[in-house]
Amino acid sequence: MKAIFERKPADFDLRNFEVSKTIRLPADVFEAVLQKPMRDYDFIQDNIEQMHCDSSGVYHCLLLTGEGRNDGLLVESEGYSYCRYASYVPNISALTSPALQQLNELMTAAADYIVTIGTQNTTEGNWIIGFDELAQQTGFEHDFSSMDTLLDMLHEREEVANVELGDSGIDVCYYLDFCPQYGGHPEEAEPEQLPEAPSPVSRLKDLLHLHWEDIHLLHKDVEIQPATIVELNEHTLTNAGKEAWADVLDAEVVKVYNGYYGLQMELEKVKPRRLEEFSSMLAGYCPVSDYEKWVTQEDDAPSQSPEMKL
Repeated sequence: MKAIFERKPADFDLRNFEVSKTIRLPADVFEAVLQKPMRDYDFIQDNIEQMHCDSSGVYHCLLLTGEGRNDGLLVESEGYSYCRYASYVPNISALTSPALQQLNELMTAAADYIVTIGTQNTTEGNWIIGFDELAQQTGFEHDFSSMDTLLDMLHEREEVANVELGDSGIDVCYYLDFCPQYGGHPEEAEPEQLPEAPSPVSRLKDLLHLHWEDIHLLHKDVEIQPATIVELNEHTLTNAGKEAWADVLDAEVVKVYNGYYGLQMELEKVKPRRLEEFSSMLAGYCPVSDYEKWVTQEDDAPSQSPEMKL
């Protein structure tokens, strides 16, 4: 996405506007307008009557855009055939569809409410928002067509570790750094630490010079269902796999220990859902085409690194 940045702006003189007409130009013509807005253009001249500033100070504008593009240019030519007054719009979807703009505002309000009410009130790190409460507080009515989008919006928030959709509400787990009411828990006995694990531990990718067998990846803050990864080392993933799962490989390793599932590695600074999907993928629970693209096949794998197992 692109935007206009002014150096040391004195202020931003915001104006009310209405789109009188949308003109979709060939992509190269629209790019020419962006590069040379002070030139005269026939399509501006032909639509002069669509543009004016009314007695209330509202700019009635043309919305120019290009084929295959999502950005646009608001133009009020003030009777001329060039862009006398203009404003660049990085994404015009809300301008071309008032219904979409209203839905976006509604879902943004719902996501903000869920994050704010949850982080400010939870003492354990999770909070359940009922559908009735959400509708009453924000006007967002529960329906399956928009719920997936709302869940995706929540997953994108930095405060949110995980989201689960229930029968009557949304169960959200938050990162504890954003929860001021969280008081912590009494210290628990630390699991047995493996002496082979490097200390201090940094990121998952830093430990792949070792050869891990039957290992289970867990999240520090959120309970996930781990899958058994039979083998994991620096040669397990292809280049495409390392690129596709870069966020998981960059996860910070908290500790490696013997636990309920056997050999366990606890990670943080990664979305729990991505960690769970990564483990499932390496365990073979994914389309064959993805597995062959992301995981090095046995015939292509070089000699293994030193083993790290129990």
